[in-house]
Amino acid sequence: MSVTSTNPDYDAHLAEWRMMDDALSGETAVKANTKYLPKPSGMVEAEKQDASNRYLYQNYRARAQYEQWVKDSLRSMMGMVSRLQPEIELPEGMKGVLENATSDGFGLKQLFFRIVRQSISHGRVPMVVNVDDDGRPYFSTYRAVNAINWKTRAVGGRQDLVLAVFVEFREKDPENEYSHETEQVYRVYKLMEGICHSGVLDEDDEVIEQFRPLGTSDAGGLLLKGLDYLPVIYCGSTDNAPDVDEVPLLTMARAALKSYQLSADYFIALHQTSHPQPWVSGLDEEADLSVTGPSAAWDLGPNGSCGYLEFQGAGIEAVRTAMQDQKGAALEAGAKVMDVSGIESGEARKARQDDQHATLHSIVITAAEAIEQGLRYAAEWAGYRPEQVVFSVKPEFNVAEVNAAVLKELQQAVMSNGVSWATYWDYLTTGKLPDRGYDDERELVGQQGPSLGLIGDDG
Repeated sequence: MSVTSTNPDYDAHLAEWRMMDDALSGETAVKANTKYLPKPSGMVEAEKQDASNRYLYQNYRARAQYEQWVKDSLRSMMGMVSRLQPEIELPEGMKGVLENATSDGFGLKQLFFRIVRQSISHGRVPMVVNVDDDGRPYFSTYRAVNAINWKTRAVGGRQDLVLAVFVEFREKDPENEYSHETEQVYRVYKLMEGICHSGVLDEDDEVIEQFRPLGTSDAGGLLLKGLDYLPVIYCGSTDNAPDVDEVPLLTMARAALKSYQLSADYFIALHQTSHPQPWVSGLDEEADLSVTGPSAAWDLGPNGSCGYLEFQGAGIEAVRTAMQDQKGAALEAGAKVMDVSGIESGEARKARQDDQHATLHSIVITAAEAIEQGLRYAAEWAGYRPEQVVFSVKPEFNVAEVNAAVLKELQQAVMSNGVSWATYWDYLTTGKLPDRGYDDERELVGQQGPSLGLIGDDG
């Protein structure tokens, strides 16, 4: 077997991931792939007779309309997730990862958003924990389509990951600052003599970078600490096992693509009903009626006649109804708040929102657990106790309303040093009282000193 070999689970889901890529990219990407809008048989035959007839399909495709339901739903969900605040605890020596957690220099919160976004859109976020030449930990994430192979094996009575292969892209000519050409290589993580090693191969299995223990410095060849496991995490939409999870927005993407196919028939039918086909008969051979339109006059001669073949469009309404059905299916599948025809009751809207929250709930939980697991790998690597690391997120998406009466009572309590300014501020910004014990609250009150009152307060 070659390094290019793929896991059967990968093969089974690759088409879905590519469909999601196109669905999220939008109309240009969807129309560039003819498999989403097959050519009608009449157009196929017309092109066989004359290649110039390809314009028929081009016009047919150009009139079709792809709705951005998938991208809009993802944006809506991420807007809700962006309000969540992770709870983070790290050893002092790892605090730098708060602002510099990714291979491209972004912090932990941005990493969390990236993972949630890709989990929603593709149901899978392969992630690797590594250390740079200075021993500082960082996370590398991969697209689902680039995590081509993985293998687990019974180690010490449990199933552990023993192989992970990722596709990477490198510049063909690093010396050419204007070139964007890349070549595909394969990064491999595997256990060798009980220690995690990493190396890079090309598609012919030729070694580009020699296998060496993960964490070995390029500069001095110094090994920070060998790991007896692969620090690779496959964050999914329901759990973080290596097996592929379902794609949350896949059903919505399929509905959007089906609506796109129906729209091609719908708009070509509308076009044909508004542009009837003229016909003529009984003309002399010399007659030239190549020009038509409201400004053109025809001389039919003594025996000529003409008329229009009008497209009746009996099936247009059925196609339009089918498109509406696909929109309804997309709304239900994507669990996204979207305008629908008619009046929707508050209970129906709440039910859809609760369903969306349930989907986001599992994704947020698994994303936070994946990051926490990765941070604990990094802590163990750096010599800290893994339990010193906490990364958790409460998936509370409903925005609580601030009660004016409660806020006023809190203000008076602050003035009399009964509660802390922190409690007042937490309620003002979140609509919730903080989950703090009595002793912790009194400690905060003691730290803030005597109250000076609110700005603008009388007296």
